[in-house]
Amino acid sequence: MTLSRIDVPGHDRPRPARGDPARLKPRARALLDATVWAAHLAPCLERPYLVKGWLDRGTLSVLYGPSNSGKSFLALDLAHHVSKGQDWDGNRVRHGRVLYVAAEGGGGFANRLAAFEAPELFLLPVQLSLTGAESAAVPLAEVLEHLAAVGGAGIDLIVIDTMARVMGGGDENAAPDIAELVHNLDLIRRASGAHVLLVHHSGKDVARGARGHSALRAAIDTEIELSRDEAGQITAEVTKQRDGPTGLRFSYHLRQVELGRDQDGDVVTTCRVDPVASAQAGHAGVSEVARKALSLLDRLIGDDGAAALGPWRDACMEEGVLSASSTRDTRKRAFNRCREELERRQAIRVRDTTVWRL
Repeated sequence: MTLSRIDVPGHDRPRPARGDPARLKPRARALLDATVWAAHLAPCLERPYLVKGWLDRGTLSVLYGPSNSGKSFLALDLAHHVSKGQDWDGNRVRHGRVLYVAAEGGGGFANRLAAFEAPELFLLPVQLSLTGAESAAVPLAEVLEHLAAVGGAGIDLIVIDTMARVMGGGDENAAPDIAELVHNLDLIRRASGAHVLLVHHSGKDVARGARGHSALRAAIDTEIELSRDEAGQITAEVTKQRDGPTGLRFSYHLRQVELGRDQDGDVVTTCRVDPVASAQAGHAGVSEVARKALSLLDRLIGDDGAAALGPWRDACMEEGVLSASSTRDTRKRAFNRCREELERRQAIRVRDTTVWRL
């Protein structure tokens, strides 16, 4: 549809730029052809999801958390459910073909797969770079096209574990290097139509989110944050969803699975995700840093179940409590994020200068 065919109120046939569309250069003509009148658009009621509410087809996501929070095990659990077309924690799943790029810990990844019954996904257990002159983005896109050709269907989900291992010589704290990574991931997505899930690490300051430059968060469609409590319970939460609601949570433990015995007769084990029932998952729904803020509040709570907002905020904003930053503004933002999270979780209620513990 071209602009010249759009019925704009008050105009029978609006004249396109320069009068004759044929005189426009190709790129300008393409933009003109893509321009539509807003009133002619219909709402999009169906989401092209892989895991409803969590992962959409053809988009880019980051799953991140601190060390030993089970990032890879959760990513593999999601991948397995997509490859089988099985509902995941009560969420609808559309069956899709999966490629798991085990760029970190590829040698032991076979054991993790062995914990599943009849896994049905492709594994690429090699280190590769998606930045710089040695970027494997184009060869990987060719592999995806080959797998689609010989399998009769394309790859629907690509897991890249971890982001740090595919940065090559790039710096994850540098905006140009993150931009190059995102560009190459977009190339892979366009070639395959797949959702790309990056497994990533938290920074030293957990309150500041995923490690590296903020340009990454701006570029992704979905962000999933992992937190682990003192009892070992892990919670995944959707903290960004470009075109959908946030706040979805999934709590789990890592359950040890025995695979067999080695040449010396010792037991060989791996782990699997073991979901926690919703009724048991409440205490794990709050991030580790927010629990620190809540602990400080508990010390200030009086007999009436309330505390003054100011002293609580001051205690939380001391250097090294919620944030290791020496900058007061950064520490204040960390406190505000914790306060918002606790209010959202209905753990506290704030009115004027008073905080109540719920």
